[in-house]
Amino acid sequence: MYETLREMTSDGKVPVTDEEVLSYLIKNGYSISLADLTKILLKLEIMGLVRVSSSTKEDRQIEFVGRHGNAEEAKSVEEQQT
Repeated sequence: MYETLREMTSDGKVPVTDEEVLSYLIKNGYSISLADLTKILLKLEIMGLVRVSSSTKEDRQIEFVGRHGNAEEAKSVEEQQT
């Protein structure tokens, strides 16, 4: 997820929505629900790797703000969800 967000946001230059991330993951063979994606995003936000804000009533805007050295921590969060 960490690498996917990094790639989709061009290293934080372009924000994406949670629906865009979910669609991307499903198209690339991942089986994930919006609820699971939300849980992972919350953990990544607590770790300071992403910033999530409401862009509309239904969508959340995700900004990648990753810090160097936290990729391993992010991967452990993802592994806990699977």
